[in-house]
Amino acid sequence: MRKAKAIEADRRGSTGVSAPGSGRFPGETPQRIPARASSAGASASSSFDAVGDPTAAEFRVNGAIFVELGIFGLARCSGTSVNAPNMSLVFTAGHCVNTGGPGGHWLGTKWVFVPGYRYGQRPFGVFPAKWLGSTRDWLAAGSENGDVGVAVVGRNESGQRLAEAVGGAGIAWGLKASQLFDVHGYPVEEPFDGETQRLCAQTPFLGHDLHSFLDRGPLNLAVDCNVTGGASGGGWTIAGNVLNSVTDYGYSDDPATDFGPYFGKEVARLYHRAEKVK
Repeated sequence: MRKAKAIEADRRGSTGVSAPGSGRFPGETPQRIPARASSAGASASSSFDAVGDPTAAEFRVNGAIFVELGIFGLARCSGTSVNAPNMSLVFTAGHCVNTGGPGGHWLGTKWVFVPGYRYGQRPFGVFPAKWLGSTRDWLAAGSENGDVGVAVVGRNESGQRLAEAVGGAGIAWGLKASQLFDVHGYPVEEPFDGETQRLCAQTPFLGHDLHSFLDRGPLNLAVDCNVTGGASGGGWTIAGNVLNSVTDYGYSDDPATDFGPYFGKEVARLYHRAEKVK
């Protein structure tokens, strides 16, 4: 796990955070799926602070993703357990499951989720993926606006389903863009080492990336959070425990700004496909 390198989605050009954005996108119907408990005042802050206890109820749904890429070695991302009837969903970035666009391929023969990961410890076990999915915008066009992925995972070593072991965050789509987000993740690249879960608490929506206007799908979201590689796919939650975006990318010349996809109709479609996988 310590050898795993971040799956990159870092844009190297200049950032272009646009004019502040607005309300709900046309044609989107708001919906929230409530969180599931496990059976076992806004201020912009770019500080990605360490979570003291990643096994605590409010943090254990977040975890590190490890992927075996054959001759290309080991890679990693971040993800979030999400409530669903099959109790087995992990939401992450699209580029953490598929390379995207025409000719894109699914990543790795071995893909696992480790909730509550810390310094190599696996307090709730390891959950291997048995199905991977992403949005049509990511798979067809590699659009950053649709860079959302999901895994349906199998049981851990104790025979538990994911949401039985750690619970599941709620999920919402079709909401207005302007929200207060808690940004979670496991950044690997300096100044971080990937061994601790990190949090940017209550960071407000800033606007959209100018590049987002050129891509297929609804405009993305920008917040103030100093993420690095490895944090890709980490959950953005609202109202404490409702997933409403994931980390997609940042810019090398603007490390304090984090960009994530808007959760709209395509994410709703992806969720409803994944929840039916047994």
